[in-house]
Amino acid sequence: MPYIQHVHNYHLDGYGHVNNARYLEFLEAARWHFFAQKQLKDDLRAAQLVVAQLNIRYRRAASLDEELHIHTKIIAVQSRQIIVEQTIYYQNQLCVRAQVTLMPTDEHGRVFRLPENLYQTCLRQL
Repeated sequence: MPYIQHVHNYHLDGYGHVNNARYLEFLEAARWHFFAQKQLKDDLRAAQLVVAQLNIRYRRAASLDEELHIHTKIIAVQSRQIIVEQTIYYQNQLCVRAQVTLMPTDEHGRVFRLPENLYQTCLRQL
């Protein structure tokens, strides 16, 4: 089930469309929605995932009052990272395609291996 984001006035820039930085917030909210749907939130608490890399392609500007559908899926899992693909659609029009690399970090910001239960759960999502 996609995450639904309604575009409000405060999401817009001076040109009347969604500011590029806002899309990052939309994607973050959609990732946590996805993790909650897949019952991964408890496992993720121990991992303290951070965005290590983000590749985003803007295809269509979103505007006021549009209802955006954000789809998230895990496309790869390695011992120290989870890679998700996210797409944002308005009706059937692709607005954004993003690939996000998430890495687990400890309290000092050092990357470590994914906990085994999280690794296995993510593998099952492929």
